[in-house]
Amino acid sequence: MSDIELSALAARVQRLEDEREVQRVLTSYGLAVDSDSVEAMMRLYAEDAVVDIDGTTLMHGREETRQIVEGSAHQAILPTCAHVMGPYVVEVEGDRAVATGYATVFTLQEGRQQVWRQSFGRFDLERREGRWQITRRSSRSLGHEQAFELVRPALR
Repeated sequence: MSDIELSALAARVQRLEDEREVQRVLTSYGLAVDSDSVEAMMRLYAEDAVVDIDGTTLMHGREETRQIVEGSAHQAILPTCAHVMGPYVVEVEGDRAVATGYATVFTLQEGRQQVWRQSFGRFDLERREGRWQITRRSSRSLGHEQAFELVRPALR
């Protein structure tokens, strides 16, 4: 195998590893919020992260993201919720990545599992301090007028 072929193979493996790590971050997000693990969830976000949920809930910075878990809406569904994250289309370019896909939150209400929220989402991530961190999260509920704007860029 030539040096050029070996270099190309190493780049392909790195991209696959990065895509897998981005998927792990997003799955970890769901597990952290469902287990009421505020600190674990906050570690997934960059210090300067921006979270935009339905254009009505905006959070700026890692510290404000604690409201995702500590807020009254989420606390009301604990401990009977499960965030199912994905599937996601992940695009990696160097130390930046974009993951576009779905999030579904199930709850147990009166002994029945129900969908509490279904949404389209886009996560922008950067590799910082040796790990992938969420720098921007945009989420739009099913039926929201801006929902398709989040997913169309992922289509090729």
